[in-house]
Amino acid sequence: MLRQWIGYAGFVGAVCGICFYGCGESDSLVKKKLDLICASDLNAITNDIPKTSLLKAPFYSIVSYKCYSEGMYSGMAIVDYYFLKTVKVKIVRKYRYYTSARLWDRYFNAYTFFGDTAQALPR
Repeated sequence: MLRQWIGYAGFVGAVCGICFYGCGESDSLVKKKLDLICASDLNAITNDIPKTSLLKAPFYSIVSYKCYSEGMYSGMAIVDYYFLKTVKVKIVRKYRYYTSARLWDRYFNAYTFFGDTAQALPR
């Protein structure tokens, strides 16, 4: 009887572990996926622009990153892309992490002018 109970408890523990830990992703993996999509987006943004118009090193900056424990989306990020040399413009993109599909979804894209401030410089 005790052996059955231990076997049952082990089975329940394994199922709970798979459901709670196997279905989700670690925060570091989600951030790594965000970095990959941001690098890909930066490449796509700068691909068709003449090299003479680009910054020496175009870059992106993750302005905001939030995680949520409930809901359809488990993460949200706002990313600024800086790429033009002479025009003080940036692209602001917003992403959300779709939990069940395990991928970032871009849902906002806008060009914005920025001033010559310390916030606009790479860190």
